[in-house]
Amino acid sequence: MGVRLAFDRLVHSDWSVSPQKRWTATAVHSSQGWLVVCLEQTPPSDNFVDYLFNCSGHTLAGFDFPIGLPSFYTMKTGLSLRDLILNPSSDRAKRFLTPVETLFDISPDQPFYRKHPKGGRHGDLLRGIECGSICDLLRECDKRTSNRLRAESIFWTVGAKQVGKAALAGWREMLVSALARGAGLWPFDGPLSSLARNKLTIAETYPAEAYQHIGMAKTIKKRSEAGRKAAGATMIEWAAKRDVSFAEYIKMKILSGFGEGEDGEDPFDAVAGLCGMIEVADGRRAEGPCTDKSMKPGEGWILGQIDLPI
Repeated sequence: MGVRLAFDRLVHSDWSVSPQKRWTATAVHSSQGWLVVCLEQTPPSDNFVDYLFNCSGHTLAGFDFPIGLPSFYTMKTGLSLRDLILNPSSDRAKRFLTPVETLFDISPDQPFYRKHPKGGRHGDLLRGIECGSICDLLRECDKRTSNRLRAESIFWTVGAKQVGKAALAGWREMLVSALARGAGLWPFDGPLSSLARNKLTIAETYPAEAYQHIGMAKTIKKRSEAGRKAAGATMIEWAAKRDVSFAEYIKMKILSGFGEGEDGEDPFDAVAGLCGMIEVADGRRAEGPCTDKSMKPGEGWILGQIDLPI
């Protein structure tokens, strides 16, 4: 077991382009361990940034949206996400953060699009960005591993697996303001051991990656109450072994499968991602791979993912 990181509060946000689907779970540390004290719909972005900074200690906040760009794209364009976020009023940043109308209007400087024309395919995206393979538009941490399938390209904006629109919303609404106020950005600004001195540090998370970190199965039927209830039982068992406790109303939500509707998957992922963050913060799981050769500059990484792509 590694050394516990000096964070006093962990906040995990299950993010979405739709504010109604955003849920946030918060845990605070004491001599008795971690207590998950809050689970609620994420407040409006300005209020949420204030909430993240409103702590007497040090906060690590995880967000379920990509933070970083594929190395192929950064080498081709010279664009760096961190630089764009720190200079959002620059002409290059404005172009990059403004989606074009359709997939067919994409260019290297404007890789995101608002609409999906009938018949649009990955090939149209590749032609717009001038690359030969969808693998060129994946970060190393997005690729398939021995424990999960690959994620979708950050630039794809339609369908159940799209992440592009949620990423743009997260960058605009959260990162621009948080970094302007001095937040640290993992792993761009260094390892968590050094970033724990900051009032706020932000990291990318992926609940589907965190499931197995806390003992859940590879596949979870999280859109069903029964599936979430079964996974929640594993979550409770994990917590009992880790000196993690839940506020009573949160424990009841976990045991009940977060309600009958499909929308229970959002608070479920908020809590599951938070539990994965606790594993890293307590030193039981590395923040990233043992070797940093796979963590290419500018691409970022998913917190707690140690599996390399295959």
